[in-house]
Amino acid sequence: MKPDEAVLRFLESTARPAEAAQYLSLFRAERPESFATLAVSDTVMRDDGGALVTDLRYLSKLGLTPVVVLGLLTPARAEADAERLRERLAGDVGVDVVAPDRAKAVARSGRIPIVPLATPPDTDARWTVFGDLVDALAARKVIFVGRHPGLVPEGRRPPSIVDITTELDALLAPGALPPGQVALLAQAALLLNRGGRRRTASVTSPLDLLRELFTERGAGTLLRLGSQVHRFAAYGDVDRDRLVALVEGAFGRPLVPGFFDRAPEAIYLADDYRGTAIVEQTPLGGYLSKFAVGLAARGEGVARDLWRVMAADYPRLFWRSRTDNPIASWYAQHCDGLQRGPQWCVFWRGAGVDEIPPMVVHARAAPVDLGPAPV
Repeated sequence: MKPDEAVLRFLESTARPAEAAQYLSLFRAERPESFATLAVSDTVMRDDGGALVTDLRYLSKLGLTPVVVLGLLTPARAEADAERLRERLAGDVGVDVVAPDRAKAVARSGRIPIVPLATPPDTDARWTVFGDLVDALAARKVIFVGRHPGLVPEGRRPPSIVDITTELDALLAPGALPPGQVALLAQAALLLNRGGRRRTASVTSPLDLLRELFTERGAGTLLRLGSQVHRFAAYGDVDRDRLVALVEGAFGRPLVPGFFDRAPEAIYLADDYRGTAIVEQTPLGGYLSKFAVGLAARGEGVARDLWRVMAADYPRLFWRSRTDNPIASWYAQHCDGLQRGPQWCVFWRGAGVDEIPPMVVHARAAPVDLGPAPV
């Protein structure tokens, strides 16, 4: 088996086979230097360096060049750790230890840049250097690789997603997080605010890094700015071509002719057509005819933001999903009840007992909106 085939086989074992391939395709479409910036803690280099080396070998075999930054929090060992990491990777991975201003060129050459931040000695100044580096790379993903598999709030499991827009203050409150993670979270928030909603940050461990990168569910804590969700009343109020591209890209199937002949009551769009929810009005309440998130936005909390805004407007709602659709399990977490059938699973929320049977009948009889997948 070729090395890249072995890596893909490994990635497929961490998710649905198509999911890993989908993310790999998206990452390869990025400029090499923009794929991901990894800020690795000194504790990882001391205790889990082997796992990090394995991660970097896998990524290199896939043709990906993450920028590895050492010494962001503790600079004393940054240069020694950088040289040790280079030595462990040399031979089967192209890698160079470079200053921040050389990282882009090295990544574009197909080699992995290792950037030690031994100076400046002031922590805030190092964060400024790091932020300037991330901006120069136009990095979409910044991953803080440490000992813990995410943020570790007192008395709670690590959250999978943190919305910096609405949840930051609670996590920065005294006692909510360990002191080191409080400082990291505060700086990460600044980094996200200067990069906009297309940039995300994650906190994870070397053992979970590949799952964090290549699965929608992830394996750590994703830090992000909440999506801006706008509501429109008619298809004439939106860019129809972009809406079609979003829906068809999300489902991998074309919309049928006549889809736009059925007037919606509400069209929700998140962050520059990264996700949509389309609701039609019926005598039984709102019927969610389409819910779609673009491939590049999967796993970034866009679906959660869309749902929060839509559900506030429609406390009584019903919808359907094909029984083999992977999103059915997510829908099950957001409904009051469901009924499975051979083709469709029908969901509802806010419905009275007498309203459920006609909702199920309506949903199962609704027109099919998507044609067959291209061969």
